[in-house]
Amino acid sequence: MRIVMLTWIGIFCLATWSIAAQEPGARYAGQLDWTRDLIVKRVVVPSADQPEGEVQLIRRGDLLVVRTLLSSRILKRVVAAIDSRENRSWPETREGHIDSLRYREELFRATEKSWEAFRQRSDRNRDRQTLAIEFILGPNQSLIALSLPQLSEKGGNLCLIDKRSLKVWRGSEDYVRANILEIIKDSFHLDDAAIAELLKPLWPSHKKALRD
Repeated sequence: MRIVMLTWIGIFCLATWSIAAQEPGARYAGQLDWTRDLIVKRVVVPSADQPEGEVQLIRRGDLLVVRTLLSSRILKRVVAAIDSRENRSWPETREGHIDSLRYREELFRATEKSWEAFRQRSDRNRDRQTLAIEFILGPNQSLIALSLPQLSEKGGNLCLIDKRSLKVWRGSEDYVRANILEIIKDSFHLDDAAIAELLKPLWPSHKKALRD
C-alpha cells in the first residue's frame, strides 16, 4: 500500500512539474506579478507625434522594473531599431555581449509570436501589434521577460490589462542594470545625476549603486 501511494505521489509531482514547465515564467511568477506595479514615471516613445509604445519605470515590491509596451503597425521595424541599438551598445569586446545576443534572439522570436497572434486576432479593426519587454532588477536575481500584452488606452497612456508570458530568463546583473539605465536615459532624456536622484528612493536597499 505504501509503495502504491508513493508511486501515485511521484506521478502527481511529475505531472505538476510538467504543466509548470510548459508555462513560460512559472518559476518566476512572483517577480512577474504586474498587479503589484507602482508606475513611477512613463513616457510615450519615440515621441507623442509618432507613438509606437510607452516606457514605464515601475516599482514592484522590492524589484525595479523598466517595462516597454510596444503597440505598433510596424513592430518589426521597431524591434530592428532595438536590435541595432543593442549591437552598437554591446560589441564583442564588452562584457555583457553574450547577454545581448540572447536578448536579441529571444526578441525576434517574440516578434514572430506577436505577428502570429495579430494574424489570428478576432477584431479585424485592430491594426497594431503588441509586445511587452521587461528588465527586472532584484536583490537576488536579474530577469528579462517578454510577453504578449492586452492593452487599453486611457488619457494618452497605455494600460496593461493582461499579458501572456512568452519567455523569461536570468541575465547578468551588470547587463540588466546597464540596459535599465540606458533605456531611462534615452526615453526620459535625463542625465546621470537626474537618473541617480530618480532611482535612489525606488531601491534603497540594494548592495550596488545604480550607476555604470
